[in-house]
Amino acid sequence: MYAQDSIAAIATPPGQGGIGIIRISGPLAQRIATLLFVRSQVHDEWLSHHLYHGRIVDVDGRAIDEGLAVLMRAPRSFTGEDVLELHCHGSPVGLRRVLACVLAAGARHAEPGEFTKRAFLNGRIDLTQAEAVVDMVRACTPAGATLAAGQLSGQLSNYLTRVRERAIQLKALLEAEIDFSEEDFHVGVEEVLDTLAACATPIETLLDSYRHGKILRDGARVVIIGKPNVGKSSLLNALLGEERAIVTPIAGTTRDSIDEPVDFDGLPVVLSDTAGLRDVAAAETVERIGMQRTAERIAEAQLLLSVLDASTPLDALDEMVLQEHASAARIIVLNKIDLPRVLLEVDVRRVSNGHPVVPVSAERHTGLAELRRVVLEQLGTTAFPRETPVLTNLRHVDALRKAHTSLSCARESIVSRQPADLVAVDVQDAIDHISTVTGAITSDEILDRIFSEFCIGK
Repeated sequence: MYAQDSIAAIATPPGQGGIGIIRISGPLAQRIATLLFVRSQVHDEWLSHHLYHGRIVDVDGRAIDEGLAVLMRAPRSFTGEDVLELHCHGSPVGLRRVLACVLAAGARHAEPGEFTKRAFLNGRIDLTQAEAVVDMVRACTPAGATLAAGQLSGQLSNYLTRVRERAIQLKALLEAEIDFSEEDFHVGVEEVLDTLAACATPIETLLDSYRHGKILRDGARVVIIGKPNVGKSSLLNALLGEERAIVTPIAGTTRDSIDEPVDFDGLPVVLSDTAGLRDVAAAETVERIGMQRTAERIAEAQLLLSVLDASTPLDALDEMVLQEHASAARIIVLNKIDLPRVLLEVDVRRVSNGHPVVPVSAERHTGLAELRRVVLEQLGTTAFPRETPVLTNLRHVDALRKAHTSLSCARESIVSRQPADLVAVDVQDAIDHISTVTGAITSDEILDRIFSEFCIGK
């Protein structure tokens, strides 16, 4: 458990803004409200969850700012403690002055994620909901925000609670056989296996969702490759809708990788423009470094866009690009279709190894909508059923894989007619692993690692 002290921090992002918020949580919240906030109208008491207008003053009563204050008494607050919020003008200097006064009044500066950690420790949210707060703050597309909101509302918690209850039911069946073995009481094997499958199948569904969830949370890395001067940088600019990469008729203009985030119909994508690929022996020093970085980006990619120039025939460099990465997930982009066509789509398909071919003009922005559609199709981001949560967190994946392994061991023991007490050990291991996801079982080390990823003030 944590020390019952009062913590404070600026809860709004750094920089200038119309409004800035100082958040205080702990037993001193009302005392700080009375000391540092002079309400415009006289009131006998501070009512919980009421917004008051007034002046923010220092400990000597000198005015610092004009703003609003709201006191939320325990347990009806985010942290489960008394919480005070001071809504000030969004000047960084002003906010720091107000925070300094709050600290002088007895609060201490909050650690990263400490407000959310207190909410967890006080039972206001479980661990999956606490982690969803980070996902909500970091969401860069509507789809990512929707996913985080579902987890924050308890979608994953409720799903896992049902799985855990089935596992507990399974253990109860096994324990009944153990306790009444002398009375010749036996649970049917089929009943036990059916209950076990009712635990394992939902876990498998969750584990299968992780690739989709990770892309929605972190973005898919899509790398644009090709020989020099096929229009890779022009394609990047066209997909971004802005002139991000330098484009010239001179081959080899791009010497380094450029990474840019973009929204593909709700899916976060990190596009990488790379140096042109050609024979390393023919490249000079800087170009070789650029090609090495291109190789690193290709190794990290979930999808390649292999660009060809439709206005020129295939040559040895084109074939090298196509052959070297034939096994990777990719789309062949036939660029420059606004120019007189030399290389036809039908010709490219003969050497495409079954990969999709999409003709575009980066110059005229032709074919880009189709390219985005095919990118989404190749990434396999078909939405999961809304009633099924999607995993986005590697910690959850690790715990649920272990739970699934324990259930698999239990199934093998049941099939081989092992004693019920041995099966029960594996089932209990599965229950414990599921419990670590929601935080029903956890350790200070895990909590510290999770909440260290939060920003201060959240």
